[in-house]
Amino acid sequence: MEIRINELDLTRAGIISVQRELLLGETSWETEYTVGEVMYKVTGSAFHGRPRGRDADVLLALQTFFFRSGCPDSNTIDLSASQILALSGHARNGGYYAGLRESLLRLGSVKWTMVRTRWSEKEKRHKGDTTTTGIVAEMRVVDQATGAHQPFENRELKGASSICITFVPSFAASIRDGLFQILDGELLARLTQPQARSLYRVLQAHRLTVGGSLAGELKFNLGHWFNACGLEGDRTDNARRTLDQAHEHLQKEGYLHSVTYEGRGKSGTVNYRFSATPEPQMVERLMERGVSRPVSEALAADHPNRIEPALTVIEERLASGWKPRSMAASVVDAVRNPAKWGYAASPARLTSADKPEATARVQKAARAEPEQVLEGFEQALPLERRRDDLLAALRGVGYKLNSEQQTRVGEKLSQGLLEPSLVIKQALEARQSKKLEAYLERLLS
Repeated sequence: MEIRINELDLTRAGIISVQRELLLGETSWETEYTVGEVMYKVTGSAFHGRPRGRDADVLLALQTFFFRSGCPDSNTIDLSASQILALSGHARNGGYYAGLRESLLRLGSVKWTMVRTRWSEKEKRHKGDTTTTGIVAEMRVVDQATGAHQPFENRELKGASSICITFVPSFAASIRDGLFQILDGELLARLTQPQARSLYRVLQAHRLTVGGSLAGELKFNLGHWFNACGLEGDRTDNARRTLDQAHEHLQKEGYLHSVTYEGRGKSGTVNYRFSATPEPQMVERLMERGVSRPVSEALAADHPNRIEPALTVIEERLASGWKPRSMAASVVDAVRNPAKWGYAASPARLTSADKPEATARVQKAARAEPEQVLEGFEQALPLERRRDDLLAALRGVGYKLNSEQQTRVGEKLSQGLLEPSLVIKQALEARQSKKLEAYLERLLS
């Protein structure tokens, strides 16, 4: 059994609790549980508190930004607070900015030791490994405080606040492997309850089998499953209530086909059956283009109606001389974002994400949490308008981009990699320090 700390292990270890809120002062924990044939013992510590609830959304946003930025060799990303909230699907207002700073501190401070082992009948011994790691190696957050006599109290973020994060090498490597892409961003956007989003992540991680396929059914000892979900401190009835609320959302969205319980209390079991099963032919087509098996199975299960048209678009672009930075990443992006790649999903097999009522729910949620105007730039404007505004602002700073560079600006805006107000702020600073050319070269790389 190959044992390696990565993003899936973080989820399997229950580092981010499914609970929305935890007791103040909970900075360390220890838990043991068994899932299938694998036994886990996790000892964690986090100076700023154990990650929970929406912290998982923030982490996924950071992973997405790192991946879209080309997975830099330095393992470092530099982005704004507004970009993180946009990628995590949260509103950009004072409350969410305050929560974002707390989430970043929890994610930045968490460390854990995980013992993962399995009994070898052939060798008559437990075989495994013990690893100690974290998520963030270094983080710098530009924040502020109001009040002349409280310099360290109630620190705040603004939309353009710069955040620089360096991931630990093993965690950055797992993002390069694309393991986080087994998560369906559209489903996460439709799951308005934080506990449902967290449970979805945990279930997807445990669905991954040794051979790389996604299990169609899972069965857990209930007490061990509570621990795996970070619910070990709750009473049985409270922990089950938290799970049941999440189950209801996941069944409504078509991810779970059924959830059943057997037995009583923590000694009982919980059984999951998943709704979608991937077609082997689709999985093979995706793997031929370099997409890993677990991600291929997730895509084929989540969006079977998009596979063929997405691959057709890829083939057409390749025939015209297009050379992608990463073929696998481009294929995944094409399946996940049909509008961006200019094709319509096949009506033959509509998933819950493609049905009109699902689209209406997403639009309703968007209206409930409107985008904010940041430093004179309206983020809800069409992409072309935002690109033109940014190009005009850059000309005002003293730099005119050629057509190829303008196209690159549009691409990075569409991917959520540029925050106009932050770009202009940094460009002005670069001009003052006479480093504008170097800054713009780095910006467009």
